[in-house]
Amino acid sequence: MLILEGKYQVQQNKKLTILAEGKVQPKGTLDSDIAALQESCRTTGRCDVQVVTQHGVMQGTLVEKKPRQFSLWQYEGHLSFPPRD
Repeated sequence: MLILEGKYQVQQNKKLTILAEGKVQPKGTLDSDIAALQESCRTTGRCDVQVVTQHGVMQGTLVEKKPRQFSLWQYEGHLSFPPRD
């Protein structure tokens, strides 16, 4: 599982989108996280991640979305809270 170091904002439906391209990234997005995602998701196009969000630590699977006509390269998926031990 890839542990991202940034602090990310999830939507109300717990969907997370990380833009891999663009000059201006949302606050909390780290270039090192984007590089790690690109490396980790290279072979399968998806990777399991753990991130810090406005709600605390969450985990899930991000899927690589390749750019189309007006979209940018991005990773997106739905997150959930990890099970309690």
